[in-house]
Amino acid sequence: MNLFESILFLLGGLGTFLIGLKIMSDNLQNIAGDRLKLLLNKVSNNKFMGIATGAGITAVIQSSSATTVMIVGFVNAGLMTLKQATSIIMGANIGTTITAQITALQSLPITPFLTALACIGVFMAMFGKNKIAKIGMLISGIGIIFVGMKFMSISMDGVSKSQAVINMLSSATNPFLLMLIGLVFTAIIQSSSATTSILITLCSVSLDGGAQLMTLKSAIFVTLGINIGTCVTAILASIGANTNAKRASVIHLLFNVFGTAIFLIFIFVTPLISKKLAMDYWLAKAFPNVVSTQIAMFHTIFNIISTLVLLPFTGWLTKLATLIVREKKRPEGEESEEVNYKFAFIDERILKTPSIALMMLRKEVVAMARLSKENLDIAFECIAELNFDRQKEFEDREKKIDFLNKKLTKYAVKISTKDISYKEEKEIASFYHAISDIERVGDYAENICESAQELVDYKLSFSEKAIEELTMMKSAVDKLYENVITSFESKSLALKEEVDGYEDLVDTYNDNLAKNHIARLHNSECSSESGGIFLSIVSNMERIADHFRNVFKSMDTYVSPVKIKANVKDNSNNGSQPTADVVENTAQDSDQNDNAISKVSQNK
Repeated sequence: MNLFESILFLLGGLGTFLIGLKIMSDNLQNIAGDRLKLLLNKVSNNKFMGIATGAGITAVIQSSSATTVMIVGFVNAGLMTLKQATSIIMGANIGTTITAQITALQSLPITPFLTALACIGVFMAMFGKNKIAKIGMLISGIGIIFVGMKFMSISMDGVSKSQAVINMLSSATNPFLLMLIGLVFTAIIQSSSATTSILITLCSVSLDGGAQLMTLKSAIFVTLGINIGTCVTAILASIGANTNAKRASVIHLLFNVFGTAIFLIFIFVTPLISKKLAMDYWLAKAFPNVVSTQIAMFHTIFNIISTLVLLPFTGWLTKLATLIVREKKRPEGEESEEVNYKFAFIDERILKTPSIALMMLRKEVVAMARLSKENLDIAFECIAELNFDRQKEFEDREKKIDFLNKKLTKYAVKISTKDISYKEEKEIASFYHAISDIERVGDYAENICESAQELVDYKLSFSEKAIEELTMMKSAVDKLYENVITSFESKSLALKEEVDGYEDLVDTYNDNLAKNHIARLHNSECSSESGGIFLSIVSNMERIADHFRNVFKSMDTYVSPVKIKANVKDNSNNGSQPTADVVENTAQDSDQNDNAISKVSQNK
């Protein structure tokens, strides 16, 4: 095999390795999607929890670069502080070493069995369903990784016979040149896992005289360069992000640079004290005749020790990043529409991890619902007090609701194109309906606001009794909203009785308030001109309640129903009952309605 063919096989092996890594990563994410969300929800100011979170997420998605890019997105969205991001980034560097440990297994005699996993996994995916199929693809991905490694190993037979390559590698002994090679190569292919795998393959090849194509000492310096090169992806991802997101990417770079500096001092100083303290010496002693394991272990040791040494200085790293990336001052009066209308939580960078992106989309939908509810509150204030001081605030918020309606739908489409589980597909499908329902709530709030304006324009007003009834109906809508949002945030159907009860109560108000209005007309308590406006407001609030309930019902497709205990619900009266306070209000309202209807009959 000549050198040209060897290079082609090397590229083919690298491509196969990366495909296997992606297949393994994507399916691991699908299988552990909920656990990923659980890990992220546990993020706090506890440094050790942050490290565990970063290591756990990276172990699943098999890329410290992807984790850091995701963290940049979270910081950009304001979901995470720089202090929290720092410990997670440290953990990500530990989690990514798992790939090197997997790659090091190629030195064991079980490699042929590991490559056979590619076929076994495919058969599992072909004949299995749902989770079994995904586990099959995960296993197949692991097998493909080792097929790629085998290809790269075969290609090295030709490379090792090329005198030009031997001379080039043997002459590259300058530590900083070796670090630069690792840095540049990792920055180009944006995968420290792939670069480390190639490095392990190079060091595993022996020349005719028994010497290695690349020594362990040289590999150590290349590995240090690889750790810095992996920061390039996050730096590129921070372009266009806010100041704090850029600082997060700088923290990643600072951590790896300082960690490298600490190890360089150790590597250069220890041989002067004793050769037995030299890094390459004790690695070779600890793992004799297994170069791949020696490199993988150095990669792991480097990141663990760097984390332990720098962990007490996370605050200093944050301050240094703040000094390097300063806050840009916006000229007075300058404010673009893009600044006004932006996502509260989601970020395009998070799409690299679909399970997390879906969780952030849910938070964004909840934020959109709160905007619609705030506009409903303002609209009702206009009706009850004929106060239009917050009209500009209302209009700006309505524009943002329309913005979110379009953009969140597009973002949901982007997530659906990723490799996600069937359950997540159903969840996304339900979001299209939820987003639309929430947008309609904003529209009906706008209708109520316009009704208030009609009252002013035509110099009309409602009686105190009419305002009192509308307030009672609005209170029921508020309770319905609270239960729906609580349920939607927690992905739970446990509050189904409360939601159904309050929605039924709103329907009762819709019917009875119309009857009460007729009674007031007969008693000349209000004008017929205001009657149409009153009924329009009641109708709009009833539709708002319907849309809130639709948001709750949208979860039916992907959330398991909650089993209600026998002592919680009495089915004897055929239907869900609202909570105690709702029943009491309903009873009071029913008495009022009966009296009103009785008066109407007497007048007739």
